[in-house]
Amino acid sequence: MEIRQITEDEAARVLPVRAYAFEATPLAPQRIEELNRFMSFRLKNTTLVAEEDGEVVASVAGIPMRQNVRGVVHPMLGVAGVVSHPLARRRGHVRTLMHDLLRRGREEGRLITALHPFRAGFYARLGYVGLTAPRTVTLRPEALASLLRLDLPGEVRFRRIAEGWDDVLTLQDRFLHGRHGFTEFPEYRRHQPRDDDEQWLVTAHRDGEVIGALPYRITDYGGDLTGGVLLCESPVARALILRFLAGHVDQVGEITLRTAPSERPELWSTDFTGTITSTAAVPHPAPPMVRVLDLPALAGLPAGEARVTITVVDDDYVGGGWELDGAGGALSVKPAAASSEVRLTAAALSGLVYGMLGPEEIVARGLGAVPVAAQDALSTLFPPAEPWVYLDF
Repeated sequence: MEIRQITEDEAARVLPVRAYAFEATPLAPQRIEELNRFMSFRLKNTTLVAEEDGEVVASVAGIPMRQNVRGVVHPMLGVAGVVSHPLARRRGHVRTLMHDLLRRGREEGRLITALHPFRAGFYARLGYVGLTAPRTVTLRPEALASLLRLDLPGEVRFRRIAEGWDDVLTLQDRFLHGRHGFTEFPEYRRHQPRDDDEQWLVTAHRDGEVIGALPYRITDYGGDLTGGVLLCESPVARALILRFLAGHVDQVGEITLRTAPSERPELWSTDFTGTITSTAAVPHPAPPMVRVLDLPALAGLPAGEARVTITVVDDDYVGGGWELDGAGGALSVKPAAASSEVRLTAAALSGLVYGMLGPEEIVARGLGAVPVAAQDALSTLFPPAEPWVYLDF
């Protein structure tokens, strides 16, 4: 078996195994054309393959992304396209490719990594930890009727998504620097929705600035309004967009859209009725997972004023003893002089950094040993937070 990085000219060689993993197969000729266009936005990914006798039997792809971690934007390795040939599964190919990809990402300065797993347990063994699932909201337009009577400051605009794409980019850039966990694609991948131009876009504006956006499609008269992710900077922005959706009461039967995990759709309107779901399924859909690839490089991260020594066990990337100090509100990381009784897996460390796991939760889930005397310090150093990855990849 040979492991190597393929070139852009070789990308089509991955398509058969990728299609078998993620598509209804065998592929129809029209779908092959659609997938070739889909892959055209991904040619600059770092794609690693395992080959046997010249045939691709497994592949993984790395996307050079960025992510906000506790208010600081860092280079991030997005992992996608993890596939294997049906006759080559359970032979360790994907694990080997993943370690090679993580090593390369770390060497390129990607301090953190995120993915959407096919099975969380597989990636947990690679040091990843799960995040909260985003919410999907399904409701009838009349559930938003109370918003129609409101006189709200601001306005909405309604266009094809290509026409309003700059407003979407403005919002995404603002959220990248202001929302913990928020991610951004590289330039070569960012503009696919604009270039496809297959959606409507409603945007909210106030004082000349865009403050909210929702892409969507309408399936048919009397059908559904199927939205993407609702991206809003304020309750007013959200209300402006929801009021616009309420105006479709005599056109569509149901509205579906996705929101951040922290949203509370049940409070959107006085007579709200609908279904709010967070789904975790194997193999899909699954909440995102993240991990830290380089702990010392995260020095300067906002942190609580506490000091603790930890030992990260059995990890090739962040393993070893570390002294963590949040003096002055910024994290400092130094190699520890001695081993610590605070023993963490890489998943536990990642859960602390992202604010998803506290010390007691780490112990309860079997991800480490945290003596009672060290729990307050760890909780202070890494206070709870709720990251929102936002993008699917």
